[in-house]
Amino acid sequence: MDTMEVPNYGTVVVCPYNNAHQILAERLQKHLVKCRRQYPNAKITACPFNNAHHIPEQELKLHTKTCPDRGQMESFKYAIASTPAPPPQAAVYVRSDGTTVLATAPPVEDVKLDDDENWDDMDAPAYNPAKYCANNLIIRKATHKTAAEKRQFYEDERARHEMLKKGNA
Repeated sequence: MDTMEVPNYGTVVVCPYNNAHQILAERLQKHLVKCRRQYPNAKITACPFNNAHHIPEQELKLHTKTCPDRGQMESFKYAIASTPAPPPQAAVYVRSDGTTVLATAPPVEDVKLDDDENWDDMDAPAYNPAKYCANNLIIRKATHKTAAEKRQFYEDERARHEMLKKGNA
């Protein structure tokens, strides 16, 4: 994509779908979504390394080899340490039955999983949003009601708010 610096405006990028579109670099992703919908038959595809790179299909193979974001993806995918990891050290572990074993890690039988938590057995009451809103100073909106029902709803709401304010004072 062609980019240029415009004084007092910022970095401008030319849209791959329509060369007449010049977009601020910060707004490019949003624009590409809209432009892609507007030009559904365009033979343009998104780069696998950066979704902001929309490339003509015939140039995609070359772009994937030279994409500047490819390095970031590959360094994440193939993390290479600057120094090799030291080999695991053997140690003596005592099992739960009292026997000892020479190993590089604790025996699997001794690794205790914390699975005591069971949310199904909790005695907490279920949350009822309607009940919570009725008992607190929450502004509610009347939806899907006739004009008369809305008027009555808002009168009831005013009375409810006054009652709650007097109760909190």
